[in-house]
Amino acid sequence: MQTKILKVLFFFLVISLSSCKKWLDITPKGKILLTSAQDYSLLFDAITYYDNTDIKYLDDEGWRNASNISSVWNAWNLTAANMLYLSNSDYDRSLNATGNGGTATTYYQSMYENISTMANTIIAAKDDMLGTEAEINTVVAEAKMLRAYCYFQLINVYAKPYDAATAATDGGVPLKLDPSIESIPEPAKNTVAEVYAQIEKDINEAIPDLNITAKTPYHFNKAAGYALKAKVHLFKKEYDECIAAALESYNLNHQTFNLVSLVNATTHKPTMPLLATGVENLFFATSSESTYICQEMITLYQSSLLAYGQTSSTKDVRTDLYKRPSSSVKDYMFMLGWVPTSKEYSRNLAGLKTTEVMLMLAECYARKGQNDKVKEYLQPYLESRYKNYVHANFVLPSDITSTVQFVIGERRKELVGGFNRFFDLKRLNTEVQYQKVPTRLFPADPIATPTIPQQTYTLPVNSPLYILPFPSKVLENDKRLTSNTW
Repeated sequence: MQTKILKVLFFFLVISLSSCKKWLDITPKGKILLTSAQDYSLLFDAITYYDNTDIKYLDDEGWRNASNISSVWNAWNLTAANMLYLSNSDYDRSLNATGNGGTATTYYQSMYENISTMANTIIAAKDDMLGTEAEINTVVAEAKMLRAYCYFQLINVYAKPYDAATAATDGGVPLKLDPSIESIPEPAKNTVAEVYAQIEKDINEAIPDLNITAKTPYHFNKAAGYALKAKVHLFKKEYDECIAAALESYNLNHQTFNLVSLVNATTHKPTMPLLATGVENLFFATSSESTYICQEMITLYQSSLLAYGQTSSTKDVRTDLYKRPSSSVKDYMFMLGWVPTSKEYSRNLAGLKTTEVMLMLAECYARKGQNDKVKEYLQPYLESRYKNYVHANFVLPSDITSTVQFVIGERRKELVGGFNRFFDLKRLNTEVQYQKVPTRLFPADPIATPTIPQQTYTLPVNSPLYILPFPSKVLENDKRLTSNTW
């Protein structure tokens, strides 16, 4: 085992020390020492983090206290620019994307490293890989799922949301399906429709060979494969197909963390560690979470379910995982901070969970007006998140729009942090009845930061901020490439 781990470390050392003058800035030198399916399988455990810095605060969840912004007032950094929804004309996100200012890797580049040096390398090595047929097929399937996941992330960060009427002409991202870092994609940029087609192709080819139980939570298992398939259909507004895939995932695993019994309201921590290996994690991936949630999110958590047949004693226990910061933090009365550390609660901010599958089923059935199904598939989720919840008393609105909005609100609370809210705002802004214009009154406490004028900042529907420009060094490396716009 030690030899195998050394091989993996050598592989990543080769990649990290290499430099490319073309579009990815990396050229592998030397030989990759991996030979067996088991060797290649170890690579997946090295990818657990997906950096959401470039989109952080471009939503209605996170809060940054005023003192953080005052220090860069009129000399913006990315955090402040995103917090105040500064458009590209005010702040060049292409130039200031994470990693563009130095030697660090941009999010765009890290995704393509996962695709090219990991997924494509494994897929291309299939015929030369040592191991049983089942072992080889499984590791290749996991690689296809990783590639599909990375392209789903890329298309939802750097392109318009999927629209069946325009997807065939909307600009997407480059499809790179070979393991050679030196090769340049042709065309330079594929359409949104072409990227989604490749994502679906990889998922459909992979699912039959995925294991029911993955070796670690950083590998896709069959339930995770169906969950990603469902999510792709949800974002394409293919609700029947989403239901079919989500049911496959749900039937394989619909366990949850029972937060009602596990969260200590006094310590604001779980009474036992809730880690990546926990029962509700289908595929674990994390990102940098906001330290604080804003007043709107606090109110949403505290509103509980009084309007849906529950009593005032029904409480969302997720609120107890947050605590008011000290009064020395400016704006402290308008925010709550996450308390548990990753060693106490490993939050699956960028991966796939059983609870998201339940919420996808609920949203799709709500859109079809089938409230009985909404209640059925929300039951394990609600019972694990709300203290004193009585499912027999649970009542949903009679109209479709209100029920969908209820599910969207629950999705916000369950999937807070990471990429999900940014992605959801984009996809829901294509539907008038579910559009949202996030606003921030900043600073919330003008007395605490008198040098910053209080102002309401907005993120309009179809704002250019919803489509991130490609990083400047990527545009420099391939002159054919242009960023996408509305």
